[in-house]
Amino acid sequence: MARIGVSATVDLVDLIVPVTGSLLFIYVVYRIGLKLMLGFSRPVPAPPPAGELRKVRLTYLCTLCGTEVRMTRSPSSAPEGPKCCMEEMELIHDHDND
Repeated sequence: MARIGVSATVDLVDLIVPVTGSLLFIYVVYRIGLKLMLGFSRPVPAPPPAGELRKVRLTYLCTLCGTEVRMTRSPSSAPEGPKCCMEEMELIHDHDND
């Protein structure tokens, strides 16, 4: 008779361990997926207050690849130049000081 009790306990453990492991796996995947989806649904940050950015008209050139960039707004009157090809771009035209 003791043998039947041991067999039933082993069968019960063989059922509980995989079910518990599966439920834990489903919960972990659900939490990771939920965090990813909530990360995509965050609203776009509000623009800076009016008057904080200064209107500028600067044209920069990358000396390596030839890309031209026109900067139209900047937080300061003498902004730092953008970077392209891992180097700072060269200011070629300041439309404000023609």
